[in-house]
Amino acid sequence: MHIAVLDDHSLIQMALQLRLSRESDFRVVGAFSRSRDLIAALANLRVDVLVLDYALGATELDGAHLIGLIKRRFPATRILVASSTETPSVVRLALAAGAGGFFGKSEDAELLVEAIRRVAHDSVYVSPGLAYRVESLPMEARRRNELAVGERQLLEEPALSPKEREVLRCCLDGMSVSEISRKFMRSMKTISGQKQSAFRKLGVRSDAELFKLQHSLNEP
Repeated sequence: MHIAVLDDHSLIQMALQLRLSRESDFRVVGAFSRSRDLIAALANLRVDVLVLDYALGATELDGAHLIGLIKRRFPATRILVASSTETPSVVRLALAAGAGGFFGKSEDAELLVEAIRRVAHDSVYVSPGLAYRVESLPMEARRRNELAVGERQLLEEPALSPKEREVLRCCLDGMSVSEISRKFMRSMKTISGQKQSAFRKLGVRSDAELFKLQHSLNEP
């Protein structure tokens, strides 16, 4: 099984390669820190399963947009997201974009091998702790169990489209429209329109009102 890794932390890359190399039927054929380098390599590299982080640096293409791009260009490559952003909203975004599974980095590392094997065989994998939160708990209970409650509640607003959620996530990280435009390789006009649409659905008119709403949701 040919596996590639995308993570912008070199220590995580090394740890993943070390663990996966212990499996006799696994071969790590590439480890990347930049999404653009990965996409260029996939054109000439056989990759059965790609293990990628969901959130990369501010200048990198990442998240649901990156997953969707890879699935369109390289449909045979199966994707397992391995991320420390372990929230139901991000899990749903990743799976909806085309990922075959989601592995939370707080989970037992030994489960990663199982996750890769299941995704490789076209089965959906979600870390046990996350699967319970995503599928079983009522919405309000899931939210109470998350960190950064305000941000998660905003991102889980059902009226938002996947692209609006991605833009909103970047706004909450403090990124400007121009920075988001470069990150997702979309025009500033498109990003601005998606941002304003998300704002209307949340009932806010400015960044200041957005952060004020987030702060109020974080209050007990």
